[in-house]
Amino acid sequence: MVLSRRAFFTGQRNAVTGAIALPWWRHQAGCDGCGHCVTACETQIVQLRAGAFPQLDFQRGECTFCAACVDACPQPLFHPREQRPWQQRIRISHHCLSFQGVDCRSCQESCAQQAIVFRLTAHGIAQPETTPQHCTGCGACIAPCPVSATGLHHEPE
Repeated sequence: MVLSRRAFFTGQRNAVTGAIALPWWRHQAGCDGCGHCVTACETQIVQLRAGAFPQLDFQRGECTFCAACVDACPQPLFHPREQRPWQQRIRISHHCLSFQGVDCRSCQESCAQQAIVFRLTAHGIAQPETTPQHCTGCGACIAPCPVSATGLHHEPE
C-alpha cells in the first residue's frame, strides 16, 4: 500500500475489507435495492451502490447488530436472528504499524470485545494478536487504523 503523508494524517485511505453483506444476510437474489436498510441503519454504515446489493462500510463506523436493517427489509432475505449474524472475523495485515516498529494500538483501543491484544516482543514493540472467538465482526477496529491494516475475513465454523 502506498500511503502519502497527507493521506495518513487526514485519514484518507483505502479500506482493506471487501464488500461485506449485512448481518444475517442470506442471499442477494430478491433484493430490489429499495434502500430501506440504508435509512434504518442507526450507525449509517449500510451503503447501497448502483447495481449492487447493500453493503457495510466500516470506514463510517461499526455494526451494533441492532437488526434494524433486517426489520426494515420488505423481502425475506435474512436468516433468523437466533443464528450468528455472520462468520466475519478480524484479520490484521503485515501493513500494521506495530510490525514496522511503531507503537500503535488504535485497533485494540476500539475493540470492546478485547479480540485484539498486544504482546511485548524482545524488540520492545508490542505485536497484535487476535482472539477470533472473541471477535463479533462488528468492524469497530477498521476505521481507527491509520494504515488500513485491519479488516474482516470469512472464517468458517
